[in-house]
Amino acid sequence: MNTVSKIEELNIDGFQIVRADMFAHMPRKSDSTCSLWPTKISFSKLCLEQLNNCEFIRIEVNPKTKYLLLVPVTSQDKDSIRWVKGAKMQYIRNLESKAFGAMIYKTWKLDIGFNYRAQGSLVSANKKIMMLFDFTNAEMWRNKDAARESEKK
Repeated sequence: MNTVSKIEELNIDGFQIVRADMFAHMPRKSDSTCSLWPTKISFSKLCLEQLNNCEFIRIEVNPKTKYLLLVPVTSQDKDSIRWVKGAKMQYIRNLESKAFGAMIYKTWKLDIGFNYRAQGSLVSANKKIMMLFDFTNAEMWRNKDAARESEKK
């Protein structure tokens, strides 16, 4: 039984080659990122590693610049947040907070129908290493609740 079929000849005039560098973005696992949802905030595992696996952080926000600063602190800091789970293998947990989400979305005038992600970079201030996230040009994607609402319309 012959399963070979005739292959149609195609005219390739007008096709353009897509440059390989358009696909060169490194996987997200190699980025220090902070993601914002209307009800929570999360950080990539690389943030934990770059901040020397600190167990507690403090979050500082600049309302004018849309910068978020992640500051390693001890449990003694009055605004410390334990951002890790696990004893042997530490990993970062999502930090749930409707109050924080509402405050940051309102202050930065973010669209409640979207989630936002920014890349971080290590910085120092007062001889202390911190991680800075710039949300002025953050990646954004429609959140599930907003997507469901738009499908109903």
